[in-house]
Amino acid sequence: MILRFKDRSFDLKVDAPPSKSVYHRELIIRFLSGYEDDLTPSSDDSKDIIATKSCLLSLRSMSQSGTVLKWNILDCNESGSTLRFMIPVAAAYLKAKGEACRVEFKTAGRLYDRPIDALETCLNAHGITITHDAEKRSFVLEGELEEGEFVIDGSASSQYVSGLMMALTVLPDSTLRITGTPASVHYIELTRSIIEKYVPFENRPRMGHFEVEGDWSGGAFLLCFKELINGDITVGNLNEDSVQGDKAIEDYLAACGVPELTWDCRDIPDIVPYMAVTAAFRNKKTVFNNIGRLRIKESDRVAAIREQLETAGIKTEETDETLTVYGYDNTFDNDMITLKSYNDHRMVMSAMLIAAALGVDLDIDTDAPLDKSFPGLRNIIKEEFS
Repeated sequence: MILRFKDRSFDLKVDAPPSKSVYHRELIIRFLSGYEDDLTPSSDDSKDIIATKSCLLSLRSMSQSGTVLKWNILDCNESGSTLRFMIPVAAAYLKAKGEACRVEFKTAGRLYDRPIDALETCLNAHGITITHDAEKRSFVLEGELEEGEFVIDGSASSQYVSGLMMALTVLPDSTLRITGTPASVHYIELTRSIIEKYVPFENRPRMGHFEVEGDWSGGAFLLCFKELINGDITVGNLNEDSVQGDKAIEDYLAACGVPELTWDCRDIPDIVPYMAVTAAFRNKKTVFNNIGRLRIKESDRVAAIREQLETAGIKTEETDETLTVYGYDNTFDNDMITLKSYNDHRMVMSAMLIAAALGVDLDIDTDAPLDKSFPGLRNIIKEEFS
């Protein structure tokens, strides 16, 4: 498909989508507290949120049917958050209901290949066996969760920690101990803040409709787009008091415009592709540290962003934990650039940033991956760029 950026001057107002990070956690904690009336998927929901709603609806059906007598399927689609949250949540929820855990987690895309080792080790110590079914690309949980002290390596993923934190809200005789240096600590604090809204459950606020603040990951793309386009864009629906880690994009953009810049990405891996594109057009050399986890996302985002940037003539280098981006030297002289999506929503958006910065049209295989996190952007593409 062709997106038109050449000879365009923009004057747009775009709201950031609802925060997936907040939405996942609100849905799960409200479900565990007994409120199950907000699980119907909406046409405005991203695919990841639909996956979490689907899993919670399946859990509800299981508990309503009485004792679990067969394998029950929870479909996570491609959502890493859903899988890593729902594995401990499902085991704890069924334990609290007095039922054994016999659950199959379906996956799609690269999700089956993404690691869950630390979470598996933690739950194995408490009576849960996780079997990997490579043919079906699914994970099967079996056993009865045993309460006690749960120990998790926080350096592996903040999602493991958050999933266990939410799960243990229904297991009063259990505690959580985190080892290592936790990754993406802002997400752990986000989980804590949402749990504190509802726990103890008997003191929970009156349930009803809840508002989800804007997503600073999607907002980061919009703010980088604003930085690179010819014209202006007003970005709405972003909470300046948010605890979302990706709000750090504001500090990053303020620091750009220098010959050399080094930036630690340990807690903000999702927005590195946007930062890398912006770096190429604002700095002479930028070194991004602690980027190893980008390789196990929906695509290998280190390889993908390097390929996208190098197609535009921008030099890059990598080590295990660093990505170095050199400044654009004005050598791209075509009216159109052809870039791949890698079936990854972040890479679709980074491709848009590159085309906008170059001021050329974009030929990309698909914009469908945007439904994973920012479905409304597809409507904007149709109206503004087609």
